Amino acid sequence: MYPPKYFQTSDEENHKLSALINDNPLATLLVNIDEPLPHISHIPFHFAEDDATTEVKSKVLIAHVSNQHPLAARLLTQGDVPLSIVFHGEQCYISPHCGTNVNTNNANDNTNGQVVPTWNYAKVHVTGIATAIIDPELKYQQMKISSQHFEREQQRPWELTEVSDKKIRQMLTAITFFKVYIDTFEGRFKFSQNKPTAVRAQIAEQVARRNKPLLAQQIRDL
Repeated sequence: MYPPKYFQTSDEENHKLSALINDNPLATLLVNIDEPLPHISHIPFHFAEDDATTEVKSKVLIAHVSNQHPLAARLLTQGDVPLSIVFHGEQCYISPHCGTNVNTNNANDNTNGQVVPTWNYAKVHVTGIATAIIDPELKYQQMKISSQHFEREQQRPWELTEVSDKKIRQMLTAITFFKVYIDTFEGRFKFSQNKPTAVRAQIAEQVARRNKPLLAQQIRDL
């Protein structure tokens, strides 16, 4: 099994996956568009439903692309399009020096330390079906919702009313909004779960020194 089970999240941890997506909306999109290899783009997404208690697989992701994007043409001509999305959380290189001074039951045994270079990270893999939002009024409402979502932490949030209605309509004709109905929703959280607590503590210290406090805390919280 890959990745090992201890690096996979359980259904009880789905709230952590939702939080990672909310905190890291810019995702890697992979979709097959009549080419031997999948098309890869980097697109921001957000949940259509902000209720954290909603079952994750019943949630819907929202995004938009330029009409020049290959996905736009496929959505408008084919309809439903299967795709994959990868959301990227914290990540950091882990040196073999971590854990070399940790005492184990066998003083000569360092196999529980970090004996090889590795990388710790948090990722969320989503697969689903994308469907275009066609109706002009629904597109307008979605642009408003998406703008409010991404502007929510600004001191003075930008609003659609700052742009003329004519300009907004021109913008809407140049982009394609789409929904992604989630099929699979999987976490890949590699936080040195296969190492003893004392080794993880040293790894967390190294990560914190590299200005990665959130990842360091995630490693400590195991």
